[in-house]
Amino acid sequence: MNSMATKRFGSTSLFLAWRFFAGRERNALVSFISAVSIFGLALAIALLIVVLSVMNGFEKEFRDRILGLAPHATLWFDQPVEDWQSIVESLEGERDIIRAQPIIEFKAMAVAANQVRPVLIQGVDYAKLSPLLQPYLGTHQKKDLKKTDTKELAHSNIVLGMQLAKQLGLEQGDNIRLMVPDNSTSTVALGSSGRANSYSFQLSDTLITGTEIDNVVGLIPLRHAAAITHLGNGIQGIQLQVVDLFQARRIATLQAINHQLPVRITDWTQSFGNLYTAIQLSRQMVVLLLTTIIAVAVFNVFVTLGMVVKHKKSDIAILRTMGFTRRGVLFSFVMQGMLIASIGCVIGALFGSLLAYLAPSLMDLIEFLLGVDLLRTDVYPINYLPSQLKVSDIALVCLAALGMSFLATLYPAWRAANILPATTLRYA
Repeated sequence: MNSMATKRFGSTSLFLAWRFFAGRERNALVSFISAVSIFGLALAIALLIVVLSVMNGFEKEFRDRILGLAPHATLWFDQPVEDWQSIVESLEGERDIIRAQPIIEFKAMAVAANQVRPVLIQGVDYAKLSPLLQPYLGTHQKKDLKKTDTKELAHSNIVLGMQLAKQLGLEQGDNIRLMVPDNSTSTVALGSSGRANSYSFQLSDTLITGTEIDNVVGLIPLRHAAAITHLGNGIQGIQLQVVDLFQARRIATLQAINHQLPVRITDWTQSFGNLYTAIQLSRQMVVLLLTTIIAVAVFNVFVTLGMVVKHKKSDIAILRTMGFTRRGVLFSFVMQGMLIASIGCVIGALFGSLLAYLAPSLMDLIEFLLGVDLLRTDVYPINYLPSQLKVSDIALVCLAALGMSFLATLYPAWRAANILPATTLRYA
């Protein structure tokens, strides 16, 4: 077949595909099923794009917010270490480590305004941590945590998670009392016969991360945490932020061996591993479910072409008697099915992208209209709906839908191509 014939063959098949799809004298039922096919495919693609974008958003916020503040790995010393400055400096000089932060950690009961809540107190080096926390401090002002550090424990300040401060009925400048078991009875729960020491603090600021961290954490200066836990100038451990968080334990273990540190190692998978796994599992299950919906929509394309073939038998037979080849008939019906799929993909991609972009604002609007916090950090890892739209996801979803649609067109197109003109016209 020369180039002129090939061009004529292609244009004729494409013209027939469009006539079968959009001709004026269409069967009403075929027209309805075609519209349903396009709508179903577009809806499935749009929903899948939105879900993938939301899952991408959750994963991004998990990495940037939760694991951006929480340590990727922690080296816990067997005994308090006083000469920790040199160790921290040495660890920060390693290329696999972004930041090393000394830590003293203990549990306490926070008492304020007749409210009692458990709190995880972390003694941190404000000079090192202040730049990291500054974007999350307060609602109207940003301050340098170093300026709130006082020398005396009796006049110390504390930074609490916003949700914890709300539960305690605290505002900036209010006093809070921490009940801490003393060393001799540290394994005895508060409220039992064990002794507890009381320490007074002033709320200097709140931590607003929008994550579950806001419900449990309180930050105080490192020296004051050492005084409360009777560690002197010592620390309990060193928190590490590493370049590759999925290699956090390996990197921490390697550094402990290289620096000959007698430590116990914990990493983010022990604290947040279940959350990350849940996000990934939810993503896979929802993608599988919505892919099934796409398959159902593609089945409608199969049904539509089957009905068109049945309705257009006489027209196909006449075309065959006029010299139109089997290949041309096959190509015409494949093109019709792909035309339905292409329209569905374009509409679904546009609508899905728009919905994914507006999803956070729509969730805020729904919460405002209902007067209910649908996402709370005591239930979910973050209190807002994130969304991150990726072009690669849109392309992958549309290509998968087009591929499934192409396979669905083959059998009806083959049936059309094998219609016998003489037999069909005899009984027309």
